[in-house]
Amino acid sequence: MTSFEKFHPVLTAHYTLDWLTQTPVKQVDNLFNQPAILTTKADNLPTQILDTVKSINRVMQKVMNGAELTWGITDSETNQFVGIVTISGFDRPNRIGRIDFIIDQQAANASKEMIERALKFIVDHFNFKKVQVELTTANQTVINALTTLGFSQVAALTFETSISTSNI
Repeated sequence: MTSFEKFHPVLTAHYTLDWLTQTPVKQVDNLFNQPAILTTKADNLPTQILDTVKSINRVMQKVMNGAELTWGITDSETNQFVGIVTISGFDRPNRIGRIDFIIDQQAANASKEMIERALKFIVDHFNFKKVQVELTTANQTVINALTTLGFSQVAALTFETSISTSNI
């Protein structure tokens, strides 16, 4: 397994993806305690700042152990923290990866650019045959972004795409 330590920061046209430890805990905690667009992995978020600190530590331990890649998403122009994105599934024998995220509801338009970059990162660096995104609730902006990026709806809130170099 490739060391994940070198996979930061990752840039898009408008956002910087970097380790959660680069984001002030208070900003992460604020994201956890406001309306957000979520995938199922992010369903039970901490409600206390001490729990947020513990959560960030657990996430970074998973990153350093090669179990998942998780970045905080910051608007490159305003330096506003807008969300978190995770790539996981490295331990799944079926080679189906997952993209999970928490995005500030007011930054929903960031979802397409962020998902597109995560998908490109997967194509460039990993050997998944498919990638899934499972939303907790329907959000038309995110659903439109997923379908534009080649994801198909395979269940009520689950979207999937086959991986090939033609994805991105």
